[in-house]
Amino acid sequence: MKEAIEVVADGIILVEYGPMRMMIHAFEQGKPRADLAQEGARQAIRVLDDLARFLPLIKKKAYQIELGGDLPDVVRRMVVATKKMRESDLTPLAAVAGAASDVVADFMIQLGGTKIIVDNGGDIAIRLREGEVARVGVKTEVNAKDPAYAVTVDATMGMGGVATSGFGGRSFTKGIASAVTVFSESASLSDAAATVIGNFTNVDDPAIKRTLAEGIYPETDIAGEWVTLSVGNLSREKVDEALSNGLSKADSLCREGLVKGVLIALKDRTVFTDFLRSRLIAL
Repeated sequence: MKEAIEVVADGIILVEYGPMRMMIHAFEQGKPRADLAQEGARQAIRVLDDLARFLPLIKKKAYQIELGGDLPDVVRRMVVATKKMRESDLTPLAAVAGAASDVVADFMIQLGGTKIIVDNGGDIAIRLREGEVARVGVKTEVNAKDPAYAVTVDATMGMGGVATSGFGGRSFTKGIASAVTVFSESASLSDAAATVIGNFTNVDDPAIKRTLAEGIYPETDIAGEWVTLSVGNLSREKVDEALSNGLSKADSLCREGLVKGVLIALKDRTVFTDFLRSRLIAL
C-alpha cells in the first residue's frame, strides 16, 4: 500500500495509508511536538499493517472470536469493544477506526506530550493531561462540512474517545440517522456504540429502501444483513419514532456505563442524552 505522511502544521501530521486517513495532533503544554506527531504517524502505519494481516479474523462476528494471546493490540481492542455491545450481528470492524485511533494515541501519550488528538476519519481518540482541554465539533449530518455543536472536553471528564456514525457515512448502517455521535472513555467503544445506536435509530416505512449488504459490496463483513440504501420523505411521527428508538438504546448504554453521552440527528431533529444537555454549545 502507498503511504504518505504530510506535515499540516507544527505538531500536526496527516497520514494516508491504504484506506486510512488519520490526522495526528501532538502538544506539550501548548507547544507543538512535531517529533511526537511523526512517531505517531509511523505507529499508525504499523497498526494498519496489523489489521491487514488479521482481516479474515476481524470479518467474523465478534461473539465468535476468542481473545488469544497472539492478537495485536488494535485487534484485541476491536474485539473487546464490539463484544461489550452484546449485538450478535457486529463484527470487530464496527470498531476499527476508533481502535486504530486509540492505539496510536496511547502509544504517543506514553512517549510524552500533554495533549494528543488522533482523528481517524471522524473517529477520534483524545488524551489529555491535567489542565489540558480539547474542543470537539459535533455534526448533525455525517458528511456535513461544518459542525453544528461543540463540546469542551477536559482531563477530569474521563472521555477518551468520540465517534460518529450514520446513513451516508463510510460504513453501512441498518438505521436512518443522519448522524450519531458518541462520547465514551475510548474511541473504540464510541465507534462500536455509534454503529449500534445508528442501527437502532430506525423505523419501518415505504420511503426507506434497504438491500443486502453484499449487493453493494461483495466483500462486506456483514453479508446477509439488510442495510439502508435510501431514505425518502418521512412524516414527523416516523422521525420521532426512529429517534426515540435510537435514544432508548443510547440511554441503555449510558446506564450500563459503556458510554457517557450521545447525540442523534435525523432530518431536522436532534436529541441527546442527559450528559450532553448542559455541555453542547450551538455554533
